Amino acid sequence: MMWKKTLLVLCIANSAWARTEVQTTLAELKQQWQAEQQQTEKQLRQQRENFIQLESLLNVAEKQGKVSDHLLQLVEKLQDPTYPLFDELQWALLKAKLTTEAAKNPAVLRQWIDDFTTKFPEMAKRNQLPQRLFPVLYDAQQFPELVEYAKQHTPDQSNQCRLFSAKFQLLAEQLKPNPEAEQAVGSSKSFATLQTLLTEFEPFWLQTDRLSSECNGIEAYWRDQGLKTVEKVQVKAVNLFQQKSQKGLEILSLNASGDLANWLKTVQNLLSSPRNLQNFAEKQPLAAHNKAILLAAFPAMVKTLPEQLENPDFSRYQQWAERWQLSEAERREWKIAFLNRLFDNADPIFQRWRDEQVTQLKADNLTERRLRLAIWQQADLKPWLALLSNETKNKQEWRYWQAKAAPTQRARLLQTLAGERGFYPMLAANSLKQQYRPTHPKVQPLSDLQKNQLNQPLAKVAELCNLERFGSAKLAWIELLQHVNFNEKVALAEYAIGQEWFDLAVEATIQAKAWDYLPLRLPNAYAEWFKANLANSAIQPSFAMAIARQESAWNPQARSHANAIGLMQMLPSTAQATAKNRNLPYQQERDLLSPFKNILLGTAHLGELNEKYPNNRILIAAAYNAGAHRVERWLARANNKLEMDEFIASIPFYETRGYVQNVLAYDFYYQMLYGKEPVMFTTEEQRLY
Repeated sequence: MMWKKTLLVLCIANSAWARTEVQTTLAELKQQWQAEQQQTEKQLRQQRENFIQLESLLNVAEKQGKVSDHLLQLVEKLQDPTYPLFDELQWALLKAKLTTEAAKNPAVLRQWIDDFTTKFPEMAKRNQLPQRLFPVLYDAQQFPELVEYAKQHTPDQSNQCRLFSAKFQLLAEQLKPNPEAEQAVGSSKSFATLQTLLTEFEPFWLQTDRLSSECNGIEAYWRDQGLKTVEKVQVKAVNLFQQKSQKGLEILSLNASGDLANWLKTVQNLLSSPRNLQNFAEKQPLAAHNKAILLAAFPAMVKTLPEQLENPDFSRYQQWAERWQLSEAERREWKIAFLNRLFDNADPIFQRWRDEQVTQLKADNLTERRLRLAIWQQADLKPWLALLSNETKNKQEWRYWQAKAAPTQRARLLQTLAGERGFYPMLAANSLKQQYRPTHPKVQPLSDLQKNQLNQPLAKVAELCNLERFGSAKLAWIELLQHVNFNEKVALAEYAIGQEWFDLAVEATIQAKAWDYLPLRLPNAYAEWFKANLANSAIQPSFAMAIARQESAWNPQARSHANAIGLMQMLPSTAQATAKNRNLPYQQERDLLSPFKNILLGTAHLGELNEKYPNNRILIAAAYNAGAHRVERWLARANNKLEMDEFIASIPFYETRGYVQNVLAYDFYYQMLYGKEPVMFTTEEQRLY
């Protein structure tokens, strides 16, 4: 028995020794890994600093048009091909070189372009690099080379004139008088080629509002050949009118005389003042070009009519339609435009005519407006629902209202709808007093192999984000997404969330059309800051996050045409007023680009709106989007008669209606996804409006 005890002691000792050995090995490996990480980070910091300094010098060199040998040597010594933004540095270098005298040499420039395009094809394409050779070839009068180059690279509009001019000058050279019979035959061929060139030039002239000076020669020759006729000037004027190009019409009017000059002046005046259409429609001669102007001007003229126009009447426009012999399709478009503008006019005679026309025209946009009016009036929906096209009938919204309008089929239709994803499925579940739990597919993460294959573009996006070059990062991200399949796009969205690139994750789902992948579409972005700001507020973090997601798709740099800024799209004036009311720090517009400060002020503003509309996300969201003054107007219009769903469906603004629906759905999803028992609608929301 003794030997067994000895063996046991030895085994235990060996086991302890083995554990110690393994632990020592693991500690050494960890230490080695940490050292490697530190070295990698140190190298990246040095690469980044070199990049920033070199790029700054190259930007100055580009402005000055001088690139010294010393600067080139610095770039050569300090650039690192392993740095994620190596291509950006090479682009900065090339841009600087493009401003130098050497860039005026076509052979040198072409070599630079070819070399760069070979190494960085996507960046060359994005910056339209091949287009830069056209002006250099043209200025060097290397016309044969330019024509040949155009066969490989289609010139953009600015370079098209250079191509026409090069071809024209080559042919003009061949057409110089020569007594040699053999060359006379060649001249005949060249003349035929010239006629072909003029034929190619004509449609370009007709469609282009402003031709560059390089086209002067061929345009003058084309004109002198009698090809610039009054009819063609009129056709071009129609094209320019349709393009809304006032400047183009001004240029076209130069050197015009007589009746043509007067007509062009009339067209210019009509473009700037569409309300003058009556004079044009009733006095201009019946001609194709005038009819085209009339058709193009009518929608703009209708928009000048006041919505509550006294005694609105379509008969005048009906007379115009008869005078100009408009087709049924053209008359239909006129009626639709007129009705859309005056739809809410209070005149009872007009309203009867409007309803007759909606029934006859069966245009979905008009029918949908009439349905919303019927919902607001709490009238029978069935006659209007029947007018919808099959495609529009199948929209979730109208399926919901079809269910509401058909008591015998209501439960079945709502049950089917409640199994889908969206605001109206949620509303259907609420109507049935059921739980709403939309499912979402699982994501297959990027494999190690995929990460390795995508390492370079992912490293580039990461480095651009580190440098806070968010616009460039998004471009690089979209470029990457364009080269991967659906599953990889979805996996990249998940990867982006892991890197806290929340806006890029959303962009990936948009590019992939991955609408069912709710955790990827609605990342748990800046959750700690939302919770901290709303700790003592009646506003729930999920609601504020839903607002931010709808407003900016989590892009901290987002800026709207109305100058709403940042994650929660705060207007500077609103931010300033909220900061003053809540005694919060706010100095300048730029503060709103900071996610932290934007959330601080955006959530504070939601708190202000909650004081006005307690615990009612419908009214708060509508006011956040369209302003509280409009919400007050809509509430007065509803007059405490509308159910919750009726009020939402009858919000007059398309944008605000969709906004409210999205925010409520997003709020529910956020609650569902991130650990809170979701509430579809509060008691305060399920009331009369």
